[in-house]
Amino acid sequence: MRTLRVPIRIVFYREDGRWLAHCLEFDLIGDGETQGDAWEMLCDAIAVQVAESVRSQNSANLFTPADGKYFEMYAAGKDMSKDVLKANLDPELKVHDEAPSIIDGVEAREYSDADLALA
Repeated sequence: MRTLRVPIRIVFYREDGRWLAHCLEFDLIGDGETQGDAWEMLCDAIAVQVAESVRSQNSANLFTPADGKYFEMYAAGKDMSKDVLKANLDPELKVHDEAPSIIDGVEAREYSDADLALA
């Protein structure tokens, strides 16, 4: 598989009392009681997706974007500045060895239903 550089966007939101971390580019979700838990689960899911894509040399496996409503939630959400991201989450994706050549930065936003009403 040729070297790819994919910037990823994550939208954090609550559903049924749990935090979800949704990667828009890969349409993968991690969940947990805290944002940190959801982030860790998402990192694990991304690691599996990237590792399998590299193993099978199937770059198309990496490009299954989320539904448009999640992009809208991301656009309406509050930016989790680098300082907030670093304070609450490990901003380095702990994924498969091939991932550093694939993941080209992470941007995250926190969404609540009130954000969409204001957008």
